[in-house]
Amino acid sequence: MYTPNMAIQNARYKNLIRQKPNWNHLPTKPIRVPECFIEEITTYARSLDYNPNHNTQIPRWLGIKPSISNLGWAVIEGEPTEEPNMVDFGLIETDSHDPLPYRLGEIETDLREILVEYQPNHIAIEQPFIKAEYPSTTKLLQVLGVVNLVAYRHGCLPTMIYPATWKSNLDHPKAEREDLSAIVEELFDLQSILLNQEVDAIAVAYTAWCGLGIQP
Repeated sequence: MYTPNMAIQNARYKNLIRQKPNWNHLPTKPIRVPECFIEEITTYARSLDYNPNHNTQIPRWLGIKPSISNLGWAVIEGEPTEEPNMVDFGLIETDSHDPLPYRLGEIETDLREILVEYQPNHIAIEQPFIKAEYPSTTKLLQVLGVVNLVAYRHGCLPTMIYPATWKSNLDHPKAEREDLSAIVEELFDLQSILLNQEVDAIAVAYTAWCGLGIQP
């Protein structure tokens, strides 16, 4: 079963580094629009604002911290020009005594329930560093496969976020766990004590919302 934790709205973290484009683009030179065209241009601009075919859906991100035992998830939403709001967050927990296929199936089922309930239009997944000598690597890779499959069936190609990316977005790559938790709690005005997996999932969603990560 996945366990949601309702959170309260709050404020966007303000000490973010402005991202620079990878191309050189000179500013457009200002031009003087003749008076006879101003009304026509204004009318056309307003028609675009009220176009029923225009996609006005607010970006809603599901952030996922993969784990076979305690998978963290978080849903945030907000326009890029506004402060993001926390929708909900929680854990998907599986029993270590259960067979691996059963645990993977439980993760798939719970993730699908989360997608149906919260209807995110974007998904971000933490991309862990895989080390073959770790016993848990095989299980983690299978969890990543399940998460990617569920995201694809939901109609989303997930954005991948490295741990160093979301840590740098909040503070710096080697930030202490306590500092990261405090930043996340301040960002979204969270009153409850967060578990590590929940903090990571929220940070992943927030970092993707900020426009960072590896796009599909």
